[in-house]
Amino acid sequence: MRVALYARVSTERQEREQTIDSQLAALQAWVQQHDHVLWPEHVYTDEGYSGARLDRPGLDRLRDDAREGAFEAVVVLSPDRLARKYAYQVLLLEELRHGGCAVTFLQHPLGDDPNDHLLLQIQGAIAEYERALLSERFRRGKLQKARSGHFIGGRAPYGYRYVPKQESTPGHLVLDEAEAAVVRMLYRWLIDERLTIRQILKRLNFGPWYPRSGRHPWSPSVVHHILADPVYAGTAYANRYRYVPPRKPRLPRGPHTAEASCRQPKPPAEWIPIPVPALITEDTFALAQAQLARNSALSFRHNTKYSYLLRCLLTCGVCGLAMFGITYKARGTQPERRYYDCHGKDCIMSAREQPCPRRVVKAAELEHAVWEHVVQLLSDPDRLLQQFQDGAQAARDGDAQEQAERDQVTARLDRLEREERRLLDAYQAEVISLEELAQRRKHLEQRRRALHEQQEQWTQLRQERLRAQEVLHDLRAFCSRIQNRLAAASFEERQTILQLVIERIIVKEDALEIRHVIPLRNSGEEPVSGGPRISRLRSDGVKEAPLAEDARSKAHQPERRLEARAPVRDEQFQPCVGP
Repeated sequence: MRVALYARVSTERQEREQTIDSQLAALQAWVQQHDHVLWPEHVYTDEGYSGARLDRPGLDRLRDDAREGAFEAVVVLSPDRLARKYAYQVLLLEELRHGGCAVTFLQHPLGDDPNDHLLLQIQGAIAEYERALLSERFRRGKLQKARSGHFIGGRAPYGYRYVPKQESTPGHLVLDEAEAAVVRMLYRWLIDERLTIRQILKRLNFGPWYPRSGRHPWSPSVVHHILADPVYAGTAYANRYRYVPPRKPRLPRGPHTAEASCRQPKPPAEWIPIPVPALITEDTFALAQAQLARNSALSFRHNTKYSYLLRCLLTCGVCGLAMFGITYKARGTQPERRYYDCHGKDCIMSAREQPCPRRVVKAAELEHAVWEHVVQLLSDPDRLLQQFQDGAQAARDGDAQEQAERDQVTARLDRLEREERRLLDAYQAEVISLEELAQRRKHLEQRRRALHEQQEQWTQLRQERLRAQEVLHDLRAFCSRIQNRLAAASFEERQTILQLVIERIIVKEDALEIRHVIPLRNSGEEPVSGGPRISRLRSDGVKEAPLAEDARSKAHQPERRLEARAPVRDEQFQPCVGP
């Protein structure tokens, strides 16, 4: 009699321990003992596939060959090797028997006796119950470990090493200094230079940095995960996702393709925080998420048909929503028309009762006005310099008076220290009681806290003044590098320059309010003013080569920017409305 063999293991550990070979050895010994015929192509195996699913390559080939009558019997070690769920077992047994193929289980033989079928049902139900019980215990155990501070994850994120659980120490993450330096560098590229994921990948793949695998290329998903995972800000989260069946299932691509393979985030209230060593500050992580959102909005995949010079820069001054480009195709003798319209016109999408009354603005005239303004501004930066000269002058004028006030605060703090020591001496001499000592020390602490807060305010104010001085030092240098190359700039280069120097354009009824961002170059030296480095800077993206050769992904110098504190408003701009 022609027979076929089927064996299955569900985990990679079972594959390494060669349990599937032991199954095949037992099945082949049974075939030889009963003098059956076994062809090599009738040995079907599924390595690493769960018995709780039917989409297994080896099982599919077995069912197809049984339907064509390639053999007369199928030999399996036990019912749970064929399927874990009783419903699946019944389905497969009925299908094979209808095809004229008998099924033999070595460990649990089945005959025509109803008791055998009852035993199969009981065994299938017990196997299914055990699987659900183990799954639930495993899930609850992981959650309990997470609440106890154990790091829960398949492997440590890039930048960390996992230290397994010891006698009194839970499993936790520690910094890998070599990888941590790369992670911090990626955040600097994203925030300081405002690079996209693609530009970051180009630098990484052509540089001396390698992923954990030790070879190029870097994966886009790995880089995005590094820049978007809150673990780098000091908090990992367990119980963050749930897995559901995908709405558009893909074809099976291997043993790890599961039914519930689509990941969905759970409500943040259900997340379990796990403290880990922080690679970056929370403010840096927030800036990174904002830049990722900006990169997504500016991505050219969202705008492939028409090009708009001021895309993602315009805001309606009437309703406060963003404005977008819209093009009306040429019809008859009427040429193509390009406008900027407000999102507030659509009451459904904007969830507003009344549409925005603003009329559309002609794109060509608005773009020309803004570009001419930027050219004039970069050719004569005195208007921007005036904003920061006031701050620098205030820094120089206020230094003497501020130093005198600082000396007074320092003297007051010294007096508070001496007063506190006298109180302790009086208490030790039993002149005052313990209650009086506690009350007086409480008043002293309140006064000391107020003086410290005053010192912190002065420190922050001085940092702002130092920033104004740094702008005065570098702003003219940037303008001189860019102004001689503005006339020959292409559309893409103009769009890049506008993204560098403009933060937002508010289109009002009778004027445009332009809020500028000042791109600066920081060549790595210490700030001229002697103060701390400016944390939020934007690369100007400008090299000494012609602007046409200045690819945004080639900006390798650590160049930075400082945001303008006050918007630049030019009342001579008149928005051009459409018909």
